[in-house]
Amino acid sequence: MPSVSGMKALVFHHQLAREAAAKIGGAVDKRSFVSRFAPVSLDDVAEPLIPGPGWVACDTIVSGLCGSDSKQILLNGSRDNPLTALLTFPHVLGHEAVARRRDTGERVVLNPWLSCVPRGIDPPCPACHEGRYPWCRNFRNGVIPPALHIGNCAGAAGAHAERFSAHEAQLFAVPEELPDEVAVLADPVSVSLRTILLHPPEPGLPALVYGSGTLAFAAIAIVRRLYPDVEVWAVTRSGPRAAMALRMGAHAVLPSDPDALVVAIADRMAVKTLVPWSGREWLQDGPAVVYDTIGSIETVETSLRVLTTGGTLVVSGVEPPGRFEWTPLYFKELRVVGSNAFGIEDVNGVRKHAFEHYFDWASAGLDLSALVTHRFRLSEWDTAVLTAADARKTGAIKIVLRP
Repeated sequence: MPSVSGMKALVFHHQLAREAAAKIGGAVDKRSFVSRFAPVSLDDVAEPLIPGPGWVACDTIVSGLCGSDSKQILLNGSRDNPLTALLTFPHVLGHEAVARRRDTGERVVLNPWLSCVPRGIDPPCPACHEGRYPWCRNFRNGVIPPALHIGNCAGAAGAHAERFSAHEAQLFAVPEELPDEVAVLADPVSVSLRTILLHPPEPGLPALVYGSGTLAFAAIAIVRRLYPDVEVWAVTRSGPRAAMALRMGAHAVLPSDPDALVVAIADRMAVKTLVPWSGREWLQDGPAVVYDTIGSIETVETSLRVLTTGGTLVVSGVEPPGRFEWTPLYFKELRVVGSNAFGIEDVNGVRKHAFEHYFDWASAGLDLSALVTHRFRLSEWDTAVLTAADARKTGAIKIVLRP
């Protein structure tokens, strides 16, 4: 490989003055979040570090703009978020990537979790030993600074860059027949796989998928593949989003307005709604499980209103917290389960990494490439972020960047 002496990378600088300026300006014009006064910028940086044995340099082929990337750039979060204990700055953003190893030339997908093995910790903690890398107890230890995964670590540069480094245990070979834009979906598809495996659908009752982004559409496709007899209802916006839900296999698309959704489910279940003083109807009989890929106050509250008694809400999306009416949680004895990322997953008795399950399905014909709606060069990162921020108008689902 030719030698190189620097590169372009999308860097987030934790600087209160810049964050304040972007937040104030962004309330008027979202372009403030990507201006030269914002905390994020495309910088000339040094080559990625090789922090320890087993780490290798990789040339980025394509990186996926995750919702968490956009939320961080748009400062859509709260300063009291507990996960700030596991971030270090400045860091290069990006954790969804197809790349080529500089030592072997092999095309790979990145598993970004900075758990025990990448940190040089041996023996690994019990969670890592079992393949539950997001449960790792050593995110603050080892050869790299504290961080959850590549893309939020000061010592392990992210994939929105010309190059990054990763431990060889984090790199999964991509089958030759899979295009880059199919392979780059391995991360979000694996997130949705974990969500579904945490509480599979129940036979004879519908499953509800809440959302209109990559995680939601992937969840629909996975439920249809693994549980073909289960009816899947999608709660998503009308128009192209509804069409995509149907394309991924949804049996029906239901309205995203909360009150209209309750009525629509009651009609489909042939049950009567209960009407409290507030007028906000709810159900005792509804879907057995809701997969909420948004995780907002509205979606969580509405899910509790529509779930069947004894049902389960699995939340994989994360929005800023706030008050919501949660009385149905206790009254209907509902279960609320958080779903965080992926690891070694058991699918029909086969235990292997979620990426490998996805590669098997993609090689066998599962085609989710339609979820990639927009493509930009890394130098156009600001346009990419604004396209994601205005998804209602742009129709953006998965946006990818190329160096």
